[in-house]
Amino acid sequence: MSAEPESREKQQFRALTRLFAYRFFDTDLISIRGDVSSLLGQTAALLMAFSFVVALLIAPNYVHAAQHMTPAQIRTAAWSDQEFLISTTMAVIGVFTLILWDALFPDLRDCLILGVRPVRTRTLFAAKLCALATALGLAIGAVNSATGIAYPFLIASGGFFDLVRLFAAYWLAVILAGAFVFLLLLNVQGIALQALSHAAFLRWSSIIQCGAFFAIVTLYFLMPPLATPRAFAAPENRLWYVLLPNYWFLGLFQTLDGSENPAFRVLAVRALTAVAASAGFAAAIYMLAWSRQMRRIVEQSGIVSTRAKRGGSFTSAAARLLSRTPLERGIFAFIGQTLARSRPHRLLLAIYLGLGLSWVCSQIAHVLWSSHGFNEDWTRQKIVLGIPLVLMFFVVIGLRVSFTIPVEVRANWIFRLADPFTSGAYLATARKTLLALGVAPVLVISAIAYGAIWPWPRALAHCAFLALFGMLLIDLSLTRFRNAPFTCAWLPGQGNLKLMFGVYLLLVIFLSDAVPGIEAVALSSPQNYAMLITGMALAWAYVLWRSRRVRRNVTELAWEQTPEPALSTLRLLPRD
Repeated sequence: MSAEPESREKQQFRALTRLFAYRFFDTDLISIRGDVSSLLGQTAALLMAFSFVVALLIAPNYVHAAQHMTPAQIRTAAWSDQEFLISTTMAVIGVFTLILWDALFPDLRDCLILGVRPVRTRTLFAAKLCALATALGLAIGAVNSATGIAYPFLIASGGFFDLVRLFAAYWLAVILAGAFVFLLLLNVQGIALQALSHAAFLRWSSIIQCGAFFAIVTLYFLMPPLATPRAFAAPENRLWYVLLPNYWFLGLFQTLDGSENPAFRVLAVRALTAVAASAGFAAAIYMLAWSRQMRRIVEQSGIVSTRAKRGGSFTSAAARLLSRTPLERGIFAFIGQTLARSRPHRLLLAIYLGLGLSWVCSQIAHVLWSSHGFNEDWTRQKIVLGIPLVLMFFVVIGLRVSFTIPVEVRANWIFRLADPFTSGAYLATARKTLLALGVAPVLVISAIAYGAIWPWPRALAHCAFLALFGMLLIDLSLTRFRNAPFTCAWLPGQGNLKLMFGVYLLLVIFLSDAVPGIEAVALSSPQNYAMLITGMALAWAYVLWRSRRVRRNVTELAWEQTPEPALSTLRLLPRD
């Protein structure tokens, strides 16, 4: 008689594990209603391609080093690459965890649906943990798919057993490093979930999420390079090794590899202690979540308190200042309230801004930690000129992409009644929003920064170039704007991640290298810079004229995104 309930519980466990695994991607930004297999395949392909590129970049260094260095010297020189691979794994797992932030703990839907089902709490708990472990393992495996295989072969020198030990040391180090970051963020969310009311948690959760995202990106790129024997021997660096977890797991890797350096043993003990403490605390937090939080979510209100009205009054004041007609003021206020209150849209903006900051931080780290130092050379000049261009690009594109994700599709009837046939008011308000939130902040900060380090004529000239670039970028992004922001039905899973990643990468490289190089050459003489400003103004005027010509053919706004037809016709109709 007991075999049947046990078999039923196993079936429930497997079904719930699949459900929770799919729920990780059932968010407002990533939905299982789209092509989830294509989405997961593209994401895994990007991570695996990144790992393959890293393996190709580091492999020639070891082939060349084998001709001039002993195996012991190669093992020592490999510390920096080992720290880079561990840090990259931790950063990727951190971003991956933050993207799945809302699915880590039970939410209101879980409480209302699963709470009344004849399922034991231990089964729910075990299924959720299994789904989390599976997602974590797949992410770690994808980001180390090529490096985890190639790297042990590159530094192995003692035969088969040495190769096996390197494989085990590498994978154990990266798995524990990724698990530590995952558990740390899980604990942060769990503490906030237990310490705050449900309404307060809804208000602060996205702030914590965005703050953690920026912290991970900034720390990853601005981390000092200390994986050298000289740095380990310097007393002034001891605090860094205490505070930075990536060096703990570097010490764990070296200890598992057979290093007898006592500093590595101390770091290895610290890494294992941190993982064990994080795992124990996460288990306790999860038990509280299932036993206490499910009841609290149902009982407590999820409505944000009236203090959010301050943001509404600020948005209304900005709308009155920047808009001329009541329709534009209403649209502007709607955009501002959506960006202020919608968690998915704030997360999307944080992702784009984080990508921009990551590139900027990598450029700053190149200036700080490279051999160029703070000398006034060509590389530093291009970096200084290119930082606001890259930031402006990611902020404007992030805002433009967020316009395509709806808040509540069924509520767009009021916009259909207000201006159903033309896009004039919506386009004008969208341009003002991109200008106010995407271009103006970067322009003001750049004016202050460049005015402090440059003579004012040069600073003003560069700010004029930035302003023209921002207007050109806005009009390019709105060339085919056909809908009111946040109101058009959206079909998830249609974006080609591989294509967009390549396009974004090429554009960022162009904006951070080619455009600053052209501007740096033009800054050498007023005549050249006047020609550059004139060319930029003409380009903006052409794009503005072309976009207005395209919009003349728009007869009605788009209120929903339709899928591609299963059957395409050639429309070869006879003439009348």
